[in-house]
Amino acid sequence: MKTTTSFLAVLGLFIGFSAIAQQPGGAPPANRRGGSMPGLVAPKEIKPIDNSTSIVLDNLSTENKQLAELPKDSGLELVKDIVYHQSKDLSGNPMAMKMDLIKFADGKKRPCVVFITGGGFMFAPKTSSFYNRSQIAAGGFVVASVEYHVIANGIYSDAVKDVKAAIRYLRANADKYGIDAAHMAVWGESAGGYLTAMVGTTNGVKDFEEGENLEQSSKVQASIDVYGLSDLTKIGADYDEAAEKAHFTVESPDGQYIHGKNSGLTSLDKPEVVAKSNPVNYVDKNDPPFLLIHGMSDALVSPSQTLLLHTALLKAGVPSTRYALTGANHGGPQFSDPKVIKIMIDFLQKNLK
Repeated sequence: MKTTTSFLAVLGLFIGFSAIAQQPGGAPPANRRGGSMPGLVAPKEIKPIDNSTSIVLDNLSTENKQLAELPKDSGLELVKDIVYHQSKDLSGNPMAMKMDLIKFADGKKRPCVVFITGGGFMFAPKTSSFYNRSQIAAGGFVVASVEYHVIANGIYSDAVKDVKAAIRYLRANADKYGIDAAHMAVWGESAGGYLTAMVGTTNGVKDFEEGENLEQSSKVQASIDVYGLSDLTKIGADYDEAAEKAHFTVESPDGQYIHGKNSGLTSLDKPEVVAKSNPVNYVDKNDPPFLLIHGMSDALVSPSQTLLLHTALLKAGVPSTRYALTGANHGGPQFSDPKVIKIMIDFLQKNLK
């Protein structure tokens, strides 16, 4: 499979332009895209993978879906900038981690889904994917969208702790927000898909529990991983040699997110440390059901990344379903197709209600 994707187009996908376009107001905030993605090379080829254990979806919509605000008759309310966790950056400066919440006006308790945005490990805009979040909420779920530590102010483990802190916060405030605390899921795209996989496969792992509301559980009952990463040493495994090797340089965001922005290390250095950053290494029979969705033409995260996790989950006896989307790159309108939204809602209804 050949791709003519330019580097700038790939950069836009990596940071999540398609998701950004769906936020309230329809326009991306200033100074979030960045000027470059150091070290990465657009692949000239994407090698086909074995989708025999997956479900292939084709003829998906190529129409961008945008939403500026919640429909007035939806019964939904958007609550912005809820501080869910007090943390620190790499220099020890305080950071107030925030979330946006779509909840129901009637106050009835419903299952909750925690959304984790993508952003190339460089950004974590909680306002992204507003259309998709609103659609999931309309399916009968409270939906929280969280910000988290990125390369500029932390490493991967800080972000995993952030998401778990958000889950605990929501359980502690379940009555306030109309949440059924016994039924919670995590859902993420790209870097957020990676964190979804980390959170889902580390249910009960104390190393990632830090912050407030520690009397609450951070366990989730379902996980939706959308073109996320499962093994940071194999992100470019489906690409040509130049694109694959670009992930193993000190400029690549992969190594920086594992070891720290000034570490000078790559995703191939200190294998014992890198192993702890890979969701696939935490899989066991106690993990929650997973839904994985990936574009077959993804030029940023090799499609085999979700296949690695899917295979490991099935081997461990964990319910896992993977969808491969024809014609879909790293994000884009196909992931907002009504068929894809219905697949996610059906999965959540099955596992959270």
